[in-house]
Amino acid sequence: MATLNKIRVLVADDDRQLARRLSDFLIEKGLDVKTVHNGKEALTVIADWHPRFVLADLMLSEGNAFEILEHLKRGHSGRNTSFTELIVMSGHNVRTNVARSLELGATDYVVKPFRYEDILQRLVFHCRKHRIVKDLSNYKGSDLDEGTLLLHLTDLILRAANASDPIPDIMFNLTRMVALKLGGVRCSVVQVLDHENGMVVMSHDDRKASGIRLDLNKYPEIVHVYNTRLMVAIENLETSAELKAIKRHVQSIMFNSIVVCPISRSQKMFGVLSLRLPAEKEHLSDNEIRFVEIVSHALSLVLSTQNSYQIGEFWKPAA
Repeated sequence: MATLNKIRVLVADDDRQLARRLSDFLIEKGLDVKTVHNGKEALTVIADWHPRFVLADLMLSEGNAFEILEHLKRGHSGRNTSFTELIVMSGHNVRTNVARSLELGATDYVVKPFRYEDILQRLVFHCRKHRIVKDLSNYKGSDLDEGTLLLHLTDLILRAANASDPIPDIMFNLTRMVALKLGGVRCSVVQVLDHENGMVVMSHDDRKASGIRLDLNKYPEIVHVYNTRLMVAIENLETSAELKAIKRHVQSIMFNSIVVCPISRSQKMFGVLSLRLPAEKEHLSDNEIRFVEIVSHALSLVLSTQNSYQIGEFWKPAA
């Protein structure tokens, strides 16, 4: 293999025996290696040779690893050193040293004594191309395609469910996210007490609604989902020819689009997440339905946590 095709590694350590042995090992494994014994020499070789990696002892004389990192960060007389990565070697596993090294741009931090095989493993790992996934937390929905937006929202759901906030706050935030995303009229968590009675646990538009009893005879969709444990998504029935006559005579029945998902608590059926949408919302995309379903799973996890049991059923009036 030609030298130009080999990975260039500069070993910078004032322990000459360690530097020589590590260098010999890496050369034997197919790398192109040079050694120096102080920071000043290291800077010269970096500028002239452009190594792919620098293995530098933290406490080098005449320019320690921190100073080399600063040099790599600002460049050297306009020369390109941006592709050179520095791995700090140190006999001190002090957290402040590790943190400072990484903050200054070190690729890795290796504690002495180490096995040479481990150094080779690190070099191979860092040679691999790492995909950089953009942080979507600051993106607006309009900037993302629908699939990416769903993943972004799922991430927000998991963050909200895993927050250290009180359980009522977490549940309120999750129902609010659903209502905001789909433009819901009302998004509520409902506990099913029996086949005729339910109780509002949380509602996105009124936190004082917790504890309100419901006559489930008026909410057949909740009873159906509770019995079957299957999600229901019904699009707007305003234009249904079959139901047109009924709608004209029965004002108490809402024909809006709805999504209702089952919620469990420690693997037992608890109730539902119910989303009622405005009349103008006539179509539900698959991703919108999946989003509501994901939130229902998150709510199931929240209700199943130890913290949830510790605070009790906060939505029920005190006896």
